[in-house]
Amino acid sequence: METSNEYVMKQRGIAECGDKVRFVRNGRIIVGEVTIVRNESVIVNVSKNDALKLNIETPITVVSHKNYQIIDQGASYLSRVK
Repeated sequence: METSNEYVMKQRGIAECGDKVRFVRNGRIIVGEVTIVRNESVIVNVSKNDALKLNIETPITVVSHKNYQIIDQGASYLSRVK
């Protein structure tokens, strides 16, 4: 049985760990994988190449829930729908 918080996350289209998301940063479209979900944002791993393009030191960045689009649901999605 899902908790009320999980229900709200599904209704708002909030990504979960393992999901691929797309967002715009510095005029570039970036794709990354969600590793941590917070109340207002997600922590996303991007490619090293994208990290260089964005001029960030690590391939980890924070993205607000309102600033990304889920493009692929991770393996955990399959276990949730069974």
